[in-house]
Amino acid sequence: MNTADRLVAALRAAGIATGDAQARVGDVQLTGRYCVVWPVLERAGENTIGDPNTDRIIDMQITSVGPSRKAADQVAEAAGAVALGVLEPPDGQTWMCAPEYVVGNPTMREPPSDPARPDTAMWARADVYRYYLTPA
Repeated sequence: MNTADRLVAALRAAGIATGDAQARVGDVQLTGRYCVVWPVLERAGENTIGDPNTDRIIDMQITSVGPSRKAADQVAEAAGAVALGVLEPPDGQTWMCAPEYVVGNPTMREPPSDPARPDTAMWARADVYRYYLTPA
């Protein structure tokens, strides 16, 4: 399992409805309160001169969604607690240090996807977390 898989599994284990890079889980469309995990960036970090690219720095975005600003913020806070908590490391890796919160955007109203139902607008907030990995 990679970092995204571990984060998705931890969010779901915490009881948060979670999509893996899409707002769907199998054939079920996520509605109400949920979050979606997006792998943002992975880059090689520093290591020894003999094996310089074995460390990894991975940024993961969690977009939290709810029917109101308050609901989206509650999902974001719950997801953030999981993202910054203790996660199993990806296969063949171990954590170099604790994850960190990198950046986020304000909770904003998303326009409805169905123009015939303007009351179905949702609120969303995206937060990015950084993970530091080294070979196990």
